[in-house]
Amino acid sequence: MREYGSEHPAIVLPDGYFDSMGGGYGREVLFLRSGREALLLAAITISTEKEKTILFPAYCCWSMSAPFERVGWKVVYYRLKEDLTVDTDYLKLLIEREKPQAVLTMNFYGSAPTNEAVSIVKKNDEGIRIIEDFSHCTFSLKLIHNPDIDIYVSSIRKSIGVCDGSVILSKESLPTQYIQEEQRNFADKRFVAQMEKFRYIYSKNQEKKGEFLRTIRECEGIINEFSVVRPISDRARKQLAQVNGAEIAYARKENMRHLWTLLNGKVEMVPGLERCMEGAPFSLPILVDNRDEIQIALAKRGVYTQLLWPICEDAQQVCSVSKMMGARMLSVPIDQRYSWDDIEDMAGIICDVIGV
Repeated sequence: MREYGSEHPAIVLPDGYFDSMGGGYGREVLFLRSGREALLLAAITISTEKEKTILFPAYCCWSMSAPFERVGWKVVYYRLKEDLTVDTDYLKLLIEREKPQAVLTMNFYGSAPTNEAVSIVKKNDEGIRIIEDFSHCTFSLKLIHNPDIDIYVSSIRKSIGVCDGSVILSKESLPTQYIQEEQRNFADKRFVAQMEKFRYIYSKNQEKKGEFLRTIRECEGIINEFSVVRPISDRARKQLAQVNGAEIAYARKENMRHLWTLLNGKVEMVPGLERCMEGAPFSLPILVDNRDEIQIALAKRGVYTQLLWPICEDAQQVCSVSKMMGARMLSVPIDQRYSWDDIEDMAGIICDVIGV
């Protein structure tokens, strides 16, 4: 039952979550405009040879591999298991065959730990650099932090309503000479659109909705055309200072547990999701047939799910699990924007649309 009235909840004060990344991990920390630009800086940082190869999980977005290809890296894909952890036997074969200079790992949805794969890489060759994309674990860094990982990167704007923002934490010095000036019009344009989206909650003004969605898509197009590394905007930095990471983590954990419990045994989900509930989960990935039709039907009922991600042909040929994810997966939001009642509603709509 939804409840209305009674006492106001507290206004949550910031806890300095992002400021705390600068201490305790022994790393240089920089905040940049986007995740792909943070990956580009990482690719530049570890580019010490003309001929260079990086091993990549086959389940990845083009925007993750593109920064490396842009600065001359050869990308070779490795396989994943059904729970999205690394197929370590295949990883060993690739290390022997490709002699890579770097490996990129990712803890998908916070439920696919990478420690075993990282250990295998470093035991084989301490000189192989490891970059971990922790965009799905942005608010779980303390829990997942592994000192053997050379560089951590996260796209912050995937998890909270900042107008731009990513973070890179590196054990070695970062080449800041490659960072250009802030592009203020980008941040300002996204901020105005996001404010209109915030007001839409109260007005349901469909004309305004069309306007802010067009602006957001336009800004995404600008990010997609990245060719340089830019810093986080002053506006986004001020927004980050208002964040309470502990409360965001609490909301995500509770929402994930709630939705997983409601869907478990009714809807197929990625195996091993229970592991993410120790941290701050990103989203709940479900697996459905007729994925595109299901996504459209859910959207008509107000549940907007994401496809993560379209998988390139090379990656599909290497990894059947990644090919399946690209065809069947929908990412259901469970983040701090939603309440207990919202999760109840989402679960009901999902079960109704799927027919279970």
